[in-house]
Amino acid sequence: MKEPVPETGDKKLLRWTTIMESDAARKIWSEWYAWHPVLPIDDTVFWLETVYRRESPDGFWQYRSFRTESERRRASADIPLCPGA
Repeated sequence: MKEPVPETGDKKLLRWTTIMESDAARKIWSEWYAWHPVLPIDDTVFWLETVYRRESPDGFWQYRSFRTESERRRASADIPLCPGA
């Protein structure tokens, strides 16, 4: 990618670099420990477990579990039918 030529000094170049870095960071999923309940876009609620997150273009956090379908079925089978069971 071609570097822009700063028109008003290094301040504009620094701003452009910061924007590019934040756009790249939004595409990367980073491992995160869900210390509060979160709802991944591909699974059910996670809490006190490891999930992956990234910042959406709107500035909100998106979460994913990256679990396989068989892992999801196994986890849902472990959920008790009655609370406290």
